[in-house]
Amino acid sequence: MKYDKVRKNPNQLLSLTGFTPEEFEAFVPTFEYHWNEYYSRFTLKGKPRQRISDNRKSSQLPLIRDKLLFILSYPKNNPLQEYHGATYGMTQPQCNEWIHRLSDVLLKSLQPLGELPERNHLRIKYLTGQCQDILLDGTERPIERPQDSDRQKSCYSGKKTHSVKNDLLCTPDRRILWLSKTCEGHVHDKKIMDEQPLALPQGITLWQDTGVVGHNPENVTVKMPAKKPKGKELTHAQKQENGKISSFRILVEHAIGGIKKCRIVKERFRCRKFGFDDLVMLIACGLHNFRITMSLNLRPV
Repeated sequence: MKYDKVRKNPNQLLSLTGFTPEEFEAFVPTFEYHWNEYYSRFTLKGKPRQRISDNRKSSQLPLIRDKLLFILSYPKNNPLQEYHGATYGMTQPQCNEWIHRLSDVLLKSLQPLGELPERNHLRIKYLTGQCQDILLDGTERPIERPQDSDRQKSCYSGKKTHSVKNDLLCTPDRRILWLSKTCEGHVHDKKIMDEQPLALPQGITLWQDTGVVGHNPENVTVKMPAKKPKGKELTHAQKQENGKISSFRILVEHAIGGIKKCRIVKERFRCRKFGFDDLVMLIACGLHNFRITMSLNLRPV
């Protein structure tokens, strides 16, 4: 598959990559810069170059737009590597090499654009700007059953499947502000927050759900739905307040839905390479933030 064959069909490009033609073209210069920086110093296998070499036209992905199409369509559609490789005229081992090299380039391209969420929980207070409301939620994604018996137990969640999970913060405009480390599915959301206590600016309002009951950062107003008391009913006032909280918290659900446009963080994750489950989640958040930025920039004034 070549970019020239799909660029004239916006719907097909959107289906393959999650990007509109405008978003795709806006991303090309940064991606090209970081690819050239990498390829001038390393081979595709990651080994240091002995001599300077340009991007050979005989490679499976000769043009920079072909490379970007290749790496965006992989997390977007989560295909088997055998299928993805055949689509681009390469074997599965070649496809695997391209995926891991271009994933690193994609991540490095998102960083200078300011689209990657913060990973350090102590820096959040410097990133909220004028925002007075922050939304907290967790997201879980299924994985293949681990081969190690201890990891099988740690990844087996309450949803009766093996999974990994992350907590995240987003702003009301659905930008992902912070992403926790990737944890095993058995770990409770509250424990993730206890291990990574949020440093939030004083006076901000934190909107969260009942999955993190007991999470109360200092100098922060916490908005959380009231839980139904055992053997009793919620009052009318409590039900109304819960409805108001839920109607605002739907924004973080929309943000998670935007992240999961990348099917690799929605469907069962098959790759067992250490750390790759965290990498693809970080990339999915960055791509979501980039789409948010582009939608704001393209919106008529």
